[in-house]
Amino acid sequence: MLQNSRFPAEPSSPWQARLDAAERRIPTDSLQATVLLQGIYQFVQEQEDLRGQARSLTLLGGAFLTRGDLPAAREAFTQSRDTALNVGDGITEARALNGLGLVARAHGQYGEAMEHHLASLHLAQAHEDDAGQARTLGNIGAIQSDLGDHELALQTFREMRLLAQRAGHVTLQSAAGVNVVFALHELGRHEEVLETASAYLPFIQAQGLTQHELVLQVNVMASLTATGRAARAALLGDHVLALAEQSATREQLTHCRLTHGHALLESGQLDVAEALLEQALAAARSDRRAPQERLALGHLSDLHARRGEWERAYTLVKEAQALDDTRRVQDFDRRARVLSVQLHSEMLARDARAEQDQSAAYARMAEEFTTAQQHLTDQARLDLLTGLPGRAQFQAELDRRLGEAGGTPLAVLFIDLDHFKAVNDALGHDVGDRLLQQVARRLQAAVPGSGMVARTGGDEFTVTLGELSDPRAAERLSQLLLTSLAAPFDVDGHTLHVTASIGVALAPRDGQDVTALQKHTDIAMYRAKQAGRNSVRTYEPSMGSETAQRLALERDLRAALATGELLVHYQPVFGAVSGQPHGCEALVRWARPEQGLIPPGQFIPVAEESGLIVPLGTWVLREACRQAAEWQTGDRAVEMSVNVSARQFEQPDFLTIVRDALAESGLDPRLLILELTESVVLRNPDAAITLLKDLRDLGVRLALDDFGTGYSSLSLLRSLPIDTLKIDRSFVQGDRAEVMVGAIVSLAHAFGLHVVAEGVETAAQLDLVQSLNCDGVQGYLLARPSPASEARLILSGSPDPAR
Repeated sequence: MLQNSRFPAEPSSPWQARLDAAERRIPTDSLQATVLLQGIYQFVQEQEDLRGQARSLTLLGGAFLTRGDLPAAREAFTQSRDTALNVGDGITEARALNGLGLVARAHGQYGEAMEHHLASLHLAQAHEDDAGQARTLGNIGAIQSDLGDHELALQTFREMRLLAQRAGHVTLQSAAGVNVVFALHELGRHEEVLETASAYLPFIQAQGLTQHELVLQVNVMASLTATGRAARAALLGDHVLALAEQSATREQLTHCRLTHGHALLESGQLDVAEALLEQALAAARSDRRAPQERLALGHLSDLHARRGEWERAYTLVKEAQALDDTRRVQDFDRRARVLSVQLHSEMLARDARAEQDQSAAYARMAEEFTTAQQHLTDQARLDLLTGLPGRAQFQAELDRRLGEAGGTPLAVLFIDLDHFKAVNDALGHDVGDRLLQQVARRLQAAVPGSGMVARTGGDEFTVTLGELSDPRAAERLSQLLLTSLAAPFDVDGHTLHVTASIGVALAPRDGQDVTALQKHTDIAMYRAKQAGRNSVRTYEPSMGSETAQRLALERDLRAALATGELLVHYQPVFGAVSGQPHGCEALVRWARPEQGLIPPGQFIPVAEESGLIVPLGTWVLREACRQAAEWQTGDRAVEMSVNVSARQFEQPDFLTIVRDALAESGLDPRLLILELTESVVLRNPDAAITLLKDLRDLGVRLALDDFGTGYSSLSLLRSLPIDTLKIDRSFVQGDRAEVMVGAIVSLAHAFGLHVVAEGVETAAQLDLVQSLNCDGVQGYLLARPSPASEARLILSGSPDPAR
């Protein structure tokens, strides 16, 4: 947002032209402007020109403010106000009051800032100074926007523009237009941003207002990114960043880097984005600009998550969440203070108009203030999207219940939705918001009347439970919550499937205060994530040593790659109609000398987070190709399916690794099937499709695994060069299996794809997938994963020894 104007010209004053020249330098070279203004101030002092002193002090305060020297700025504005008051220069007094408001706002003292701005506005109105009113309204709109009331800010900025036009003040007209664009962007009206900015840009460029152009283009860049045109935004960002480095303030440069970095991130240019976002984060922290720091942390967390660097992403998102909590408290206090000033000002105005009604006016204002305070309190305590209690109310209620419970068991559940970000990325935030609203309603319906459900973060919910019959009751309820979420959600025509990870902590056993219980539910939830998601974990003291255990597991896994402890088991895939095995899926296992087989759910997440999944996946691929080649006979060919992780797939040399594995084993490429999940493809669809086509050119076949659990669109599915869909076991085993599996089979066959149903564990399930025309089946009913020697017997038609 921008506020800028010069004093009305006074040709008879020998210092006016010098003041104008110095003022023009303030935005681009505040240090040189300070030197010039100090010289002018000394000159007018010698001339004993009090009006000149007042005006030069006001501009000197602006220069100090631009440099970040708030104490000097406050002193200059105060002296200017007092001097202007003595000589009756109301226009300068209003400008000085405006400056004092800017200093107060920079200190976070929003109530005091609004008080100064309202006093400035009344003075400008009294002197019929349209330009002064416009300037002050720009600052009032900035406060309204800071406090999140962007609709009111938009109205204020439009009024500012009308006054600036009436005054014929070009610079203020430009500033008002840029502020209107900013408010539209904050309201999410992105197409209006692009249309309005396009109309204003020629005017701004014609006036040579570089800083205004910079702020306008940053908002254009942000709206382009928000509407899925990140590549275009990134190109614009190169031009805007060059402009910012020449003429922007530190705050503007930081915001430009944030916006450009976000555009680069969304367009897949992660390394360049990281450099810009790290610069922005360092500058925001140095300048103590918490909103910019929060944005930088959020974008960097997203960036590391896209790389699969989950630990770093988790750390950054927690830092951002802590800033959010602090900001919410500060915003509530600021809103209350600003509202208090506005109401007080309104009271004084009414008193002046009708002094005889003073007592009634005070009573009415007091009642309105109480109502407004209650409204602000409700906003701070409630989550506006879902209507559930927010973080503040949850913490207050939990604290109250802990105080009343005594030694009676009380449970806290921390619920984090799995892979929720994929919904926002694939379908947009509007769909994500409506999904959260439906999730909130299901949780409320499933929690007993004595319990409380709250939304404490983006896709995070908490539940507080009292009157527990036994400590296991909380875990049983958590399982019921997972069951309630298992049924599909219908959101704007999209059928979405939601799972969650739940952490449970019990008071007083696991903590007797809010902070301890929240920390322990967080740890337990994270363990549920590590266990493969869609699960419940109750906090145990041993979880505190989680980091050391995971480091030890990572160390042992690294050694296992070299010592031969890893092995591959093979699960056959059968023809649905023939019942004959025609291929296998390679599944890695870890045989530790003293512990036996380690479940994949324990070591695969560690491999993913540490990056060991890349060498591990390469070894499995080579071993599977070697085994498949060994099984080949003159009249029988065995297809071999190998899972590919996101990190593997994104390695620059992945195509070479596949080509080398085929060459070393001598396996016919047509017998190798690489299985990828939808989330792998969605991370960067354009790059993924290019690589998939290159793999197809090798002769390799491609399968989309766990189909239906992600959020890919039909247009993406149509564009993917794949051969097979593998239907996730949750559909085969679900209550609506006939409907869901039938729909997926019809869809796949319409695209000419082969369909394999996973997780077939009962005769009824086998009958169902056969009746629905699945092409292949896989599951424990037919054969479990087994060593190569046992799998070979099944492939040759001998009985499965495990059945």
